[in-house]
Amino acid sequence: MSLHRPSIGIATDAAHSTKRSITEYQGINIETGERLFYRNLGNQTVNIGEFLAVIEAVKYIIENDFQPRIIYTDSKTAMAWYRNKSTASNKRNKELQKAEIFLKAFAADVDTIEVLHWDNKSWGETPADFGNK
Repeated sequence: MSLHRPSIGIATDAAHSTKRSITEYQGINIETGERLFYRNLGNQTVNIGEFLAVIEAVKYIIENDFQPRIIYTDSKTAMAWYRNKSTASNKRNKELQKAEIFLKAFAADVDTIEVLHWDNKSWGETPADFGNK
């Protein structure tokens, strides 16, 4: 694990508001602070949001030949689902199914992209954090 806060790559994060019944996610270019994507998923779980944020970042990297091919998430669940190319969610939803199919269909490309853990304790919140804790 790097001791220094990453300065390049894509940071992803998701947030779930029970009050507003929405789950949203976004991806931020760590180097520039630019928001690369944002999505409101409706009422899902934070794990689903975290996972779909990683998938969206993977697609962004592939479609835009983004360098470096590194994604940071603070979600160990999203990392495991990504690695397994399969979710453990009991919620059956089309977005999850499409994400799993995408990961398998594009495995050759997907496997060249690193998904690393963002260490909140050492580095503070990810640049993609929604700041509503």
